[in-house]
Amino acid sequence: MADVFKRFTQKAANTAAITIFTVPVANVAATPPTPVSTFIVQTIVLHNDSGSGTVNAKITHNNGSTDVEINNIDVAHGTTQQLNGPFVYAGGDSLKIQASSTDLTSDISVLEIKQQQ
Repeated sequence: MADVFKRFTQKAANTAAITIFTVPVANVAATPPTPVSTFIVQTIVLHNDSGSGTVNAKITHNNGSTDVEINNIDVAHGTTQQLNGPFVYAGGDSLKIQASSTDLTSDISVLEIKQQQ
């Protein structure tokens, strides 16, 4: 199976942390088998679509059990901030974003690499 580019776009529904994606955990015994996958985040784009006010965004990497804050960024009203990777996520890892208001939209570009079976 070829490597695949993916895009995850999310509008903050509330101020709780939102899981943007979770990398599938490999299970070669399943039917069909779930291959070993790695997600490489190329860019994280954050946009504040409010007319006023700054939105704070906390970006977290979860390794399957523990959240680790990897970035904390303020996005001024009507502006966009971009974080450039690569950021590497293995099976069971997830990316979460928590915004201080619902005015934040995130757009994450990812390369999914699947190990050949």
